[in-house]
Amino acid sequence: MIESVDPLLVNFLPQDIRSTFFPYASVGLASLLLNLLIGYILASLIGIHFRKFSTAFGNRKDFSRLFPILMLSVILIITVVKASLALALGLVGALSIVRFRTPIKEPEELIYLFLNIGLAIALGAGQTFAAIIACVVILILMAVSKKRMAKSFQENGLFLSISYTVTENAAKDTILTDLKNVLTEYTVRVDLSRFDYSDSKVDALFFINIHTAEELDSIVFQLNNKFDQANISILEQNDISGL
Repeated sequence: MIESVDPLLVNFLPQDIRSTFFPYASVGLASLLLNLLIGYILASLIGIHFRKFSTAFGNRKDFSRLFPILMLSVILIITVVKASLALALGLVGALSIVRFRTPIKEPEELIYLFLNIGLAIALGAGQTFAAIIACVVILILMAVSKKRMAKSFQENGLFLSISYTVTENAAKDTILTDLKNVLTEYTVRVDLSRFDYSDSKVDALFFINIHTAEELDSIVFQLNNKFDQANISILEQNDISGL
């Protein structure tokens, strides 16, 4: 019955009735398409910024691909919901049933998601110019802040994994101490992430910070001298995103 009403006649109805029963009549398709296009561009810029400046351990490339989908979805929801109180109440009921259990392991990932949602809400509410300005200013400030932090802490985070076979003549009660002594001499920071020890084999994983590549060469040289036939693996922190 409602679908058969001529949309032109809807304009003559009172505002409260029109917004309740005919929410589609108050949605501007031209502005919606424009906001969707702008939202896609802004989400792409945020994705580029996230891949370049983020230090999250997750796969940044795949995670940033979700930004445009999130942005466009929220824009559509806000644009439609703002036109009708009934749809807003329906959205509340729908969200109380649907639960999103996507694990967010890094706080930085959550911040970028909130940035996308905030800009999408602004675009959906019709604040297009404010959303564009806010996006540009926020990304510039975040980039400047990241570069300042990088200059203040001239350190390279690395994961160093060492594995070797324990000989009969080795001092088994000081293995971990010997490893830490070698690393502490040439690093700014040493954190033990994992240590596996058995009667014949030792596997250890450290997170270290160094200033120069020469320090890393010295670490590898000292470990090879201290521990015979040691297998050493080094993984740069930023490369974890490709795993």
